[in-house]
Amino acid sequence: MKPSTTKSRGIHYTPPELARFLARHVADRLRRRSGELHVLDPACGDGALLAALAAAVPAKQRRQMHLVGYETDRSAIEAAARVLRPLGTKDLSLIESDFLVAVAADSDRCMPPASDGTEPPAGFDAIIANPPYVRTQVLGARRAGLLAAQFSLTGRVDLYQAFARAMARVLRPGGVLGLLTSNRFLTVKSGAALREMLRREFTLEAVYDLGDTKLFAAAVLPVIVVAIKRPPPARLRCRFDRVYRARKSSGGVLLQAATEIVQAPPTTPSLLAALADGQTSGCIETPSGRFRIERGVLSDHAPGAIWTLSNADSDAWLKVVRRHIGRSFDDVGRVRVGIKTTADEVFIRDDWHRLPPERRPECELLRPLLRHFGAARWRSGAQPHTVLYPHVAIGGRRKAVDLDHFPCARRYLAAHRGRLTRRQYVVDSGREWYEIWVPHNPGEWSLPKIVFPDIADQPRFFLDRSGAVVNGDCYWITLRAGQDLDWLLLMLAVANSSFIVRYYDIAFHNQLYAGRRRFMTQYVKQFPLPDIDAQAARAAIEGVRRLVDSSHESSQPSGELVLNKGANLAPLEQEVDALVWRAFGLPVPRAGM
Repeated sequence: MKPSTTKSRGIHYTPPELARFLARHVADRLRRRSGELHVLDPACGDGALLAALAAAVPAKQRRQMHLVGYETDRSAIEAAARVLRPLGTKDLSLIESDFLVAVAADSDRCMPPASDGTEPPAGFDAIIANPPYVRTQVLGARRAGLLAAQFSLTGRVDLYQAFARAMARVLRPGGVLGLLTSNRFLTVKSGAALREMLRREFTLEAVYDLGDTKLFAAAVLPVIVVAIKRPPPARLRCRFDRVYRARKSSGGVLLQAATEIVQAPPTTPSLLAALADGQTSGCIETPSGRFRIERGVLSDHAPGAIWTLSNADSDAWLKVVRRHIGRSFDDVGRVRVGIKTTADEVFIRDDWHRLPPERRPECELLRPLLRHFGAARWRSGAQPHTVLYPHVAIGGRRKAVDLDHFPCARRYLAAHRGRLTRRQYVVDSGREWYEIWVPHNPGEWSLPKIVFPDIADQPRFFLDRSGAVVNGDCYWITLRAGQDLDWLLLMLAVANSSFIVRYYDIAFHNQLYAGRRRFMTQYVKQFPLPDIDAQAARAAIEGVRRLVDSSHESSQPSGELVLNKGANLAPLEQEVDALVWRAFGLPVPRAGM
């Protein structure tokens, strides 16, 4: 299959070892069932999952199995038939059709007829699936809108979410679901509806977050969900195991996070075998790398809350933290994503000076732009790009500039009018065709603000008082009205600490490859703050003040904070880091622990 086709259709076949791992979990829940079993894979590909499940059950049960696979690729169906026909199941139906289209038209007709010609069963006894993963921007607005209407989806529509809803429709009460999909739905707002559907209609039995293990060829971090189609009992606890690559100690200036390691772990020949034994935890060494296995249960949160792993250690740790929380970031500050031009090539450049003078926008409209490049703890490095920012604040409200007053900018923008007017959503919202799509209030850029990149392996929060604009690959925090600047400095201390890495990994754990984390509004606004009057908190604030050299206002007209040049900040950073741990009532961990 061509890579372009694979990407556009979200098709990545399940590796054999991973197929066997999922199949064993489904088979374990079918062992005590007698009589005929109807099993579905709604996107069967080359038949690997159905074959793995047939091999995982006893021969007697296999002979009672009706295997059903939907697939739109004729060559894949032919490959699946060659694999599945010799397995000795009672029946095999491979259907060249789009499962979602079939369910939307009539879910009852998705069931194959019984072998004796009688009425089809009321639903499948088991579904084992690795549905396509295709995000909204690849699906296209029309396809996404249709799926949203057919399967009651809201927000950003991903194809796997539609598959999950469709599978729930055709699974009979008591049926087993074995789902391999993206772990994205565990921790983002757009996954709330799917999380709630699974909690409401299923008894969740096991969740395996396989993280950045690269067991799966797709550039998607996978998760396995095993569930039974029935409302959950009142106090059932769902097993939740998680495995990610373990990072070696980097020797950085901060205390190393608890997820990092410094000692050689035990060796095991297979990551999935270690995960399957139900006992192995902590760091392990495998032929494919070093990993950390965490064991626990699914946290019992309110409807719509993200799914996190809970165990005795993390619960005890959070209990101490909660006793020392004074406020949250959201209580004292506003967390927002930066500007989104939706035409960066037009608005953002580092070569404005090379344009002819008559088409070089006026200096008043060119603003320094903070991006993730050069972002670091406490301060930002060189930021060569500048944004054409055609907005002003009048009476505290944002307004597009009048281009008649800026003839050079008018000529420059007119040269790109075709590109800009294709952003029909800008015009439809009653805005001028040359506006930035998400510009924010221009009057707020001059406020003291914390800026940080969306994605980073370690926190990189820095203070800015230059009045620069923040790009959409970063977020920014300003204080709410009436809050003292010390709150901003305390936020900076907490946000840049190894404590917050530990807190993030327990409370949110939205990790990507190479240990990178997503620092999004929905998480950062929940970051805790200690009592600002606690001794350790006051000391941390003073330490941050020294780190950014802001004990007094700069004499520069811009008011930009001056940083110590060439100073060794490592000891002071470590001191502030330790103070944050103490402010939350926690012992300071040893490096690498």
